Amino acid sequence: MMKGFLIRLQIFLKLWFTSMYSFMSLLLIPIIGLIIYNSGTYEIGDLSSLIYEKAATIWFMLIIQWCFSVDLDSKFYYQIITYPVARWRFLLERSLLSIIIFGGLMMIVTIPLGCIYGKFLWQGFVFSIPVYMAFGGLVFLGTIIGNHSLGGLIVGILFWMMLFFGQVILRDLNAILLVYGSVERVVSGESGFWLAENHWLVLNRLFYIGLGVLCMVGAIFKINRKTEG
Repeated sequence: MMKGFLIRLQIFLKLWFTSMYSFMSLLLIPIIGLIIYNSGTYEIGDLSSLIYEKAATIWFMLIIQWCFSVDLDSKFYYQIITYPVARWRFLLERSLLSIIIFGGLMMIVTIPLGCIYGKFLWQGFVFSIPVYMAFGGLVFLGTIIGNHSLGGLIVGILFWMMLFFGQVILRDLNAILLVYGSVERVVSGESGFWLAENHWLVLNRLFYIGLGVLCMVGAIFKINRKTEG
């Protein structure tokens, strides 16, 4: 079973590095570097928010969409599910592949920037992981419900727009937080994460973790019903 997964992973990684998505994703790295180089006025919180809360979510969405499009859009998925394999494994394998590619690209960005700007870049990345979980879960669910990677792409774009432009409406559930000095102090360790005045921040992160898990479970439930019916 593990050997089969490693073979599929190797094939997908070869497909990734020869695809247009790979070129587009790698091209974003020098673009981000150029923006940072030409914008010396960025505070560390603004820079972290730009990379991890705004640009990275789009990055993740495109990677997930590509991972599902290989099988789902080509209808090869219908041949895969005829094999004696758990239906949810298809979803989890594509999820893991998305995380591997996304994590690798984020390390390429974070390691050099962390050496230049300090450990807050790492802390900002870790702090943003719950948002990625929610984002990924929603895109997965949209893909399975729409039976096409375009469904996940549309859900991802709508969710990104809500996060980016709906900060006033979301209030304590706002996902764009690293730009605020009070949050920066909590993330950097200057202010205790578990202090009473920071409980809203704990609930904020738990909300996005819960949303991601709920959507992932919903996607697994949906794909099981679809293949059993």
